[in-house]
Amino acid sequence: MKVKLRIFLVFSLLVGVKTTGWSQIHFSRHDSVLVKNMPGDTLKNPWAGGFNSVQFNEVDLNLDGIMDLFVFDRTGNKRSTFINDGTPNQVAYRHDPSYLAYFPQMTDWVLFRDYNCDGKMDFFTYSSGGMAAWKNTSTSSILSFKRDTTLIYSDYQPDSSPNFVNLYISSSDLPAIDDIDGDGDLDVLTFSIIGSYVEYHKNLSMEKYGTCDSLDFQLRNKCWGFFKETLAGNSVILNDTCSFNINNPEKQSGGNKHAGSTLLTLDVNADNAKDLVLSDVSFSNFTLLINQDASPNLDNSSMMSQDSLFPKNQANTVAMDLDIFPAGFYMDVNNDNIKDLIAAPNCYNGCKNSHNVWYYQNAGADNNPDLTLMGKTFLQDGMIEIGEGAHPVFFDYNADGLKDLIVGSYGEYDPSVGPLMYKSSLWLYENVGTVNQPVFQLVDTNYIEIAGMNLDVSNNRPTLGLAPTFGDIDGDGDEDMLLGDYNGYVHLFRNMAGPGNPAAFSLFLIEYLGIDVGQNATPLLYDLNKDTLIDLIIGKQNGTFSYYENKGSVSVPNFVLITDSLGKISTRNKFDFRGNSNPIFIDSSGTTFLYSGSNNGHIYKFGNIDGNLTGKFTRDSTYLNIWEGINSFVAIEDMTNDGMLDMIVGNYCGGVSFYKGDTLTAGVGISEVNTVFDQVNIYPNPTQNSITIDLGTEASPNTTLTLYDLLGKTMHRQRISNRKTVVNMADLAQGIYLVQISNPKGNKVLKVIKE
Repeated sequence: MKVKLRIFLVFSLLVGVKTTGWSQIHFSRHDSVLVKNMPGDTLKNPWAGGFNSVQFNEVDLNLDGIMDLFVFDRTGNKRSTFINDGTPNQVAYRHDPSYLAYFPQMTDWVLFRDYNCDGKMDFFTYSSGGMAAWKNTSTSSILSFKRDTTLIYSDYQPDSSPNFVNLYISSSDLPAIDDIDGDGDLDVLTFSIIGSYVEYHKNLSMEKYGTCDSLDFQLRNKCWGFFKETLAGNSVILNDTCSFNINNPEKQSGGNKHAGSTLLTLDVNADNAKDLVLSDVSFSNFTLLINQDASPNLDNSSMMSQDSLFPKNQANTVAMDLDIFPAGFYMDVNNDNIKDLIAAPNCYNGCKNSHNVWYYQNAGADNNPDLTLMGKTFLQDGMIEIGEGAHPVFFDYNADGLKDLIVGSYGEYDPSVGPLMYKSSLWLYENVGTVNQPVFQLVDTNYIEIAGMNLDVSNNRPTLGLAPTFGDIDGDGDEDMLLGDYNGYVHLFRNMAGPGNPAAFSLFLIEYLGIDVGQNATPLLYDLNKDTLIDLIIGKQNGTFSYYENKGSVSVPNFVLITDSLGKISTRNKFDFRGNSNPIFIDSSGTTFLYSGSNNGHIYKFGNIDGNLTGKFTRDSTYLNIWEGINSFVAIEDMTNDGMLDMIVGNYCGGVSFYKGDTLTAGVGISEVNTVFDQVNIYPNPTQNSITIDLGTEASPNTTLTLYDLLGKTMHRQRISNRKTVVNMADLAQGIYLVQISNPKGNKVLKVIKE
C-alpha cells in the first residue's frame, strides 16, 4: 500500500539589530541564567514558569529508577516536568522541560497510576465527561506513552442486563483512583453526575482475568461509605440510608451538592482500609472521613467519623486552610521512602495564586502518617512567581549599563483588599551580574509602590494587569514609563532623575491623553515610522494592535491614533474569545519584525512591515511552537552580549521562561541555511518502525544525519555517505520529529511523523 509522503520544511529565524550586529537564528529553552531572591539566595528553578492551580504526580521521566515529578496546572492546562536528583531526605527537584515532548495534550486533570502492575506509571486524564487512559510503553532507554482508551466505561446496571456508559467524572473534580477493595487492581471513586454521593466503581480485572492489567468497571455502590455531603459546609452527614442504592452494595463512600470536589484515599490508621480526604469548591479545609471497616471486610466499608481539621490531628501540625478548594496529593517528595502530603488549589481562576502549595512532611509511615507542615511554597520558592499574569520587560533602572528585569503582574489573589480580590504590582529584578553573564536579584516586589495607587479612577482603587514600557517621551535624556492596565488605559510616569542616574519615577498623568483601547492595554514605545520620534503601539484584548503616531516633537509628544488594527493582523485564532496581543518590534539589519504573545499562549511573528504601515502584515502563527502557558507575554534583548537576541516569556501562571539565542535550537525548530539536498526524500512518512533517507545524487562524504524531537533533544545522530540510509524509530514515542541532513555546504530539515 502506498503511504502518502508528508514532508514539511522547517525554516530558520534570522533576526537582529543592524546597529549592534545582532545575528539571531533561533531561541532555545534554557534555565542557565541565575536568579536570586531578596536575601541573595540563588533560586533553584527560576525559569520554571510559576504555579497557580497545580496537580502533582510521580513518574520516572529519565528512566533512572527514581520517581520524578509531573506537574499539571488547571490554569491553561500547563504542564511542567522536574527531574528528581534523589538526594536522601531532601527535596531535590530540578526543572527540565525537555520531557514534555513525550506527553500528549491534557485537559482539566491528570492522575498517574500504574494500572497494569508493570512497575511503570500510566496516567488517566479528563475526557468528555469521564476519563481517558494512557499506558506507559517506555523501554529501558526511551520514555513513551500510548493511548489505551479515549473513554473508560462502567456497567451502571449490575443488578440486571449490563448497561455500559462512560464512567462519569466531572471536569472540575479529582476522582480517587486506588485499590479500594484490596484485590490488586485499581478501582474508582467519583461523585455521581447529580452530586451528593460518591460512587464506587469496582475493577473486575482480577476477578475476570486473574491479572490487574484491564480496565473493566462495574458500579458496585452509589453511596460508598454511606455518607452525604452537606450544602452548609465542607462536612458530611454520616450513616445515610442511601435508599436509592443498588441491591447488596459493596459499601464504600459518598457526597452531596456538586459544583466541584476532590477525593484522596489513604490509610491513616494502619487498618488496611481506605479512609477518605474530601474537599469542596467553596471551602478552604480538608475533611477526613475514617473508614470503620478494616481488612478483610473492605466490601462492607462505611464512614464512622469525620475530622474537618485534617491533617492537624495526624500530628501537632496546621490544619489545611487554602482559601478555597484545596486538593491533596500523596507521594514521597523528600526521598525518604515515605509518602508526604502536598496540597494546592483545584480551581481554574479566582483563587489563591501564590504561597499556595503546602508541603506536609511525613515522619510516620504511608499507612499511619505523622504530618508536619514544612512550608506553603513547595517548589514556588525556587522560581520567579508573582501570582497571576507575568508581563516581563527589560529596563536599566539604575543606569549601570546592565538591563534589569521588571515583571508586571495581573495580580496576586488577596481577598483582604476588597471586592477586587487581587493586588497588582511591579517586581524588580536587578541585574547584579556582568555584561556577558547576567544575574538577576529580586530587590522590590512593589516597585514605585504601584499597588497602592488608585489608577482605576472610576472605581477609586488600584488597577490590575500592569504592563510597563519605557522610553524617553519628554526628550530629557532619561526613560519614562507608560503603564498599561486591564481597563485598557495607559498611565504616564515621568522619570525625574536625569540622564545617567537611577530612575526616579513620579506619576504624571492618569489615563494619559484619554487613550482607551478597551481592555488589557499592553503599550510599547517605539519609532515605528522611523522619523526619529518615538511612537506608541498598544496591544489589547481583542488581539489587534493600535498605532498612535507621534505628530509632536522630541520634547512635546502628540500621539495621534492612526489605526486600531495595525497591519490588519491579530493574535486571536478562529475559536479564541480573546487575543491579548503585546507588541515587541525588532529591527533586523534594516528590516522590521513584530513579535507578540497571545491569550492562547503561542508566540506570533509578523513581517512585511516596512513601507507598509497601512497595508497587511504577514503572520507566522505559533512561531517555533513555543508555548509556556496561556496569556504569553514576550520580552526580547541580548542578555548575554553574545550577538544573539534572547527572549523571556511570561505566562498566566505567574512565572517566566528564558529562551537563549542560539544557532541551533534546543527548544523547538531547527535552523536551515544555504539550502542543499534538493533531492532528499524520506519514506515511509508517517512511519511506525523505520524511515529510509534517500539523498539521490547528492550523496557525499562528510554528511551528518541528526534526528531531533520537537524540543530539540537529539534522539539519534550518525555519519552517512551512501545514497540510502535506514534509521530505526521503533522505540521512539509517537509524535513529530525533525531530520536534519548536513554537510559543509549547508543543511536541510524535514519533518517525520511517528505513528
